Amino acid sequence: MKIDIRDLSLRFIFGGLAVAACYVVLQLVPSKSFAGIFAAFPAVMAAAVIMAGHFGNSEQAADIAFGASAGMLGCTICVFTATFCMEHLGKWGLSLGIALVVWFFSSYAAIMLMQGLLEKRKKQRNSREKAF
Repeated sequence: MKIDIRDLSLRFIFGGLAVAACYVVLQLVPSKSFAGIFAAFPAVMAAAVIMAGHFGNSEQAADIAFGASAGMLGCTICVFTATFCMEHLGKWGLSLGIALVVWFFSSYAAIMLMQGLLEKRKKQRNSREKAF
């Protein structure tokens, strides 16, 4: 795998600026629960899609976005897990660690499920086309 320093630098800048902007919003919005919405802003996804589209093509950008959707489903499960664990364990560090592990495995499961459903749909479409 060849590492492109320009690509990596631009991803770092775009992602970092998005995270910094979200942090500013978190500090300015009085309702911290509402401000928490911005803590979930997909800064890394936006930077990755921009760079994949810029240095690659739309198909590569779509693949990144597809994977990001699985990661975001996993993120939802991660947040529920973190909240549940913090309420019941009372240890935020341990709760966060458990939630991150749950995020990884639930994201992996989501992408496998999504790919399986897309393949099934593609096969159904192809079989319908052959019937006509």
